[in-house]
Amino acid sequence: MNRTLMVFSVFTGWTGCSKEQEGSVGPSPGINTPCVVNKAVVPSQNFFDDISIFSGIQAGNFDEDPPDEMVINDHSRLAFADINGGGFDDIVMHSLYPNALAGIPFEHLVFLNNQDGTFTDHSDASGLRSLQAGFFAFADVDNDGDQDLFAGLDLPNLGTHRSEIYLNDSTGVFTRLEGSGVATANPAAATAAFADFDNDGAVDLFVGNGHTAYAMADQILWGQGDGRFSPDPNALLDAPAQLSNGSVVCDFDGDSDLDIFVASYGVSVANGHNQLWRNDGGQFTNIATEAGVAALGTGNRFLESTGYGTDIQADVSAADWVGSNAFGVDCGDIDNDGDIDLFIAAISHPVSGDPSRKWSDPTMILLNDGTGHFEDATQAYNLPFNEGDIDAAMVDFDNDGRLDLSLTRDPKYEANYDEAEQYGWFGLMHQSPEHTLRSVGLMSGINGDLETGTDPGKKRQMKGGQNHAWADIDHDGDLDLLVGGRAQGPGRPNYLYENTIGQDNRWVAIGLVGDGDKVATDAFGTRVTYAFDDLKIMREKHGSRGTYNSEDSRWIHIGLAGLDCSAAIEILWPDGLKVSIEWEEIGHEAFVQIQYPDIILP
Repeated sequence: MNRTLMVFSVFTGWTGCSKEQEGSVGPSPGINTPCVVNKAVVPSQNFFDDISIFSGIQAGNFDEDPPDEMVINDHSRLAFADINGGGFDDIVMHSLYPNALAGIPFEHLVFLNNQDGTFTDHSDASGLRSLQAGFFAFADVDNDGDQDLFAGLDLPNLGTHRSEIYLNDSTGVFTRLEGSGVATANPAAATAAFADFDNDGAVDLFVGNGHTAYAMADQILWGQGDGRFSPDPNALLDAPAQLSNGSVVCDFDGDSDLDIFVASYGVSVANGHNQLWRNDGGQFTNIATEAGVAALGTGNRFLESTGYGTDIQADVSAADWVGSNAFGVDCGDIDNDGDIDLFIAAISHPVSGDPSRKWSDPTMILLNDGTGHFEDATQAYNLPFNEGDIDAAMVDFDNDGRLDLSLTRDPKYEANYDEAEQYGWFGLMHQSPEHTLRSVGLMSGINGDLETGTDPGKKRQMKGGQNHAWADIDHDGDLDLLVGGRAQGPGRPNYLYENTIGQDNRWVAIGLVGDGDKVATDAFGTRVTYAFDDLKIMREKHGSRGTYNSEDSRWIHIGLAGLDCSAAIEILWPDGLKVSIEWEEIGHEAFVQIQYPDIILP
């Protein structure tokens, strides 16, 4: 293919600069960028710095003098999104739903990125502060180049309030769109995801209903390209009425259309079976059981009575296996073989006297065999068991080319355990070249300073997190961490941690932009692959993930620590078009945008 290439610096920082150089423009991508192969810097300890106060993101996180009716005093649901088009990710935070039941309205906090590690409160100016909704899902619903939003309401008894679409004026000021069509969505939305499911150049909308309280069927709404949507009650074939608690959209079977995974909460409803909706040209079929993701059958791996998760439920068919109390979920290529795998967070209570608890699925890693069928690899990866896992993400935090895993955890179960791995600290698992996991959360700096004592893990700062999200807030090449601090006591702020290790390893950040015609401007589902002789680094662009819509940066970070520049680089767009690019055209230590089909933009 003959391609027109426009090469610019997109920047900000790069590795190897002196103190005097910090904050200046980094090297442009292109043929003048040298390929220097350096040994990977391996995580040791304190490689995240708490910049919560410095950054300004804790302003207004909780009420200093809460009313007696306040049930939860925090804004711990959250997301990253570039809402003002500055190229840097901004922050949106949401209050939790029990306060609305107590008569205290929802509130949303918005912080614009100042591009220097600090943020400015934009809550009132955005028009979003008093919007009555539980969470947002971001996408360019009208293909005009900015991020609009779906405001999902998760309570069915708030009078006339319903889910709505809000359009962005390109500066981060939002206005409700009359007649958007999404108000017909069930008023108990727990999760939502935008994607162009029918590949017509306009994003569509999946809404997962119920969270942990209401058994409702999920929905597909087809995008018209102008911000309006048409509900289709028949798109999800025989959609069950379950408690859909988390979702993520990825192309699980590699056929260039986007499928939907739904994490279901509650073994008391339909055995807690998860759903995997295979997309066949806009008609979706739930293939979770045959794909091996509805339920595992092996039960809680913390119990001797299940063979520590190796036995199978005797005399029970797969259709009747006990599933999970699932929360967050993410998708990505964890084993570097070029297909999409799953990471699902679940609460599994190890009470051997209750069969439903004994056999309920814990947090799990499910590997794709390349055909869309999955095998449980949780034990092989040595993922520690924790009863309180909530929000799950895949992230290459140290830029070594392998996806690591992160988890927020509820500490209310930790009194039953004596080991730090079972306590409610923020979980961070670093993946080795051998595809095993090393738990590094306690040494990372995220959970406070390392302590000595008889009960390590019980006194650290970042316990009881709700949602969390990853973005390179300062464009120095690595992904920083935002964690929602779930209220414990009178109130609690959110926390922001600067990554101090990833920028020491070689990287490139790629933005993907559709043309708004053949490919929606968000370009969800586009794959970037760096193929070496013995491994592949494949990243697929998607929007929200998990319970109550945690949203990570839309920039795709490719970690290249210890790797040379021999990779074959390929972009696979959602319409099936493949474009090959030489590494000199992109370079590294830079932010580069690629617009469909093959133009590198500033």
